[in-house]
Amino acid sequence: MLNGTPTENNNHSTEYAHRELMAFFNAMDEVFFSVDIVNLKVIQISNGCEKLYGHKASEFLANRLLWFELIHPEDKHIVDDEDEILLRGDTVNKQYRIIRKDGAVRCVENKITPSFDETGKWIRVDGITWDITERKEKEERQRQDEVRYRHIVETCQEGVWTIDENNKTNFVNQKIADFLGYTPGEMIGMELYDFMDEAGKNDQARRIEQRRSGEVDNRDVKYITKSGKEVWGNLSASPIFDNAGNYKGALGMITDISERKLNEEALKKSEANLRTIFDNTDSSYILFSADMRIISFNSLAQKYSEEQNKKSLEVNRLVSDYFSAARWPFIQETLARVATGETVKYELNFTRSDGTVQWNEVRWLNVKNNDNKNWGFILTNKDITETKVAALERERISADLIQHIKDLEQFTYIISHNLRAPVANIIGLSDMLSEPDLEPEEKQEVVERVSQSIRNIDTVIQDLNHILQTRELVNEKKETVYFADLVDAIRTSIYNTIVNQHVQFKCSFEEIGAMFTIRSYLYSIFYNLTSNSIKYCKTGIPPEISIRSYKLKDKIELHFKDNGKGIDLEKNGAQLFGLYKRFDTTMEGKGMGLFMVKTQVEALGGTIQIKSKLGEGTEFIIQFDNASVLPVL
Repeated sequence: MLNGTPTENNNHSTEYAHRELMAFFNAMDEVFFSVDIVNLKVIQISNGCEKLYGHKASEFLANRLLWFELIHPEDKHIVDDEDEILLRGDTVNKQYRIIRKDGAVRCVENKITPSFDETGKWIRVDGITWDITERKEKEERQRQDEVRYRHIVETCQEGVWTIDENNKTNFVNQKIADFLGYTPGEMIGMELYDFMDEAGKNDQARRIEQRRSGEVDNRDVKYITKSGKEVWGNLSASPIFDNAGNYKGALGMITDISERKLNEEALKKSEANLRTIFDNTDSSYILFSADMRIISFNSLAQKYSEEQNKKSLEVNRLVSDYFSAARWPFIQETLARVATGETVKYELNFTRSDGTVQWNEVRWLNVKNNDNKNWGFILTNKDITETKVAALERERISADLIQHIKDLEQFTYIISHNLRAPVANIIGLSDMLSEPDLEPEEKQEVVERVSQSIRNIDTVIQDLNHILQTRELVNEKKETVYFADLVDAIRTSIYNTIVNQHVQFKCSFEEIGAMFTIRSYLYSIFYNLTSNSIKYCKTGIPPEISIRSYKLKDKIELHFKDNGKGIDLEKNGAQLFGLYKRFDTTMEGKGMGLFMVKTQVEALGGTIQIKSKLGEGTEFIIQFDNASVLPVL
């Protein structure tokens, strides 16, 4: 039951509804307001004004222009035309900045609606203002991000290209447009296949299906420009899916590699040409890295490796696999020298399967990168057999000529001394035989002397023949001769002498144990030097004979040392190796031994030296070139 009149009850209900509505508006952050246009005064404003503007509702009610005064000076022009819009009955919706009471700047959006009476007179405006600062800041960040991303896309070195689910272009940057000779606008809506030849279209169709299933792609693609020119790009493509997982297209990043492709084609042709030269040269080549792994080789290198090492060359295999353990330290020393920039060159020989000897010139070269750092090595191997044989033949002929001259000098000496004396003796004795009054006994004595002189002449002639035969044997076939075998053979041949005189041998052939040479010559050298050490030993002291071999950088040495009587080199050194030269007359001999040793050493291309003192023994040092060493590959 209601108290009061109906009018009173109605007014009471309206007032209650108004309070409820204002309570609702005041609880909101947005500012709701009404302005009496007739009396030009704010008639109502919600409490949200204090939160937004920093001013209380009472201040706005007291000053109808306060809202305008709070607009940022730079934005006041935005509201200049509001009255005209409202008079037309249109709603005003503006965004501008305000300056709060505390000086803070905020962005607001203002929406105002006009009201008119029955006569059409503008009487009131109602509006709402809300803070859009955070939204504006977010929009500004998004705008800046978009500008930044757009700048990145347009200035990046890659072309950016997106297509939709129908393979039609929906975005390209200027880079890709320039790459294909179009404008970006011309490319929009064109299919991906429009920029490819038939082979490219077929391949691309297959790859599109793969991208629909989520696969990414990176490959080189040939494109056709607007002018019909072929260009190449490296494409990195990824699929695009919406939030529901539906395929919506693809993103492609394309780098122009046309120049690289041209260079690659030119490089392939150049490599083909170089490979042709590489495989048809008369030298073998092996290129390997600084960590000693094979990078490349030509066909001749493969042939040499199979012939000499019985191994096939393989890329990425260690170089050390192709050298024996005994040879590898020498190779390491060589590589250390080459790494400093030195080019190392030497000669090797080996016996072919047919028994002939092949000579090779080996060279090691260093390869440096642009920073002058060691990048790797090149090993070259060239067959120089023909040249080497010719050179050796020239050396042999020259050596023979020199030796013949020496022989002639020796023969001249022998004829003038060793033959002249018995011949003169025979002449004198012949004159005596022609004397008529020569007694029979005297005549017999003369005949015996003539006979002895003839025998002396025969001995000299036999010695000369022996020397000449030694010269002829220089063409005897060479073979591998082991030093230990020679010593054993000599010890067997003079076994009784060794036992009777208590001869002791001390031999060491660890550094180098064999030579590729003429066995008979080397045996004679060993035999003569050994027998001399025994023959000229000290009385009452057992002979000690030391024979050792040494491997030098480019030579091998043989040392024969004894504890015998020794030789006075100051007195006899100049004539030590002469024919018929003897310096110890207490022992039988003709003075042929050391002459023959020197002759045979020189015939083998070696040299001989002597160290000796009276009473302190003798040491003979023989050197041969490394070419005489049995090669270990």
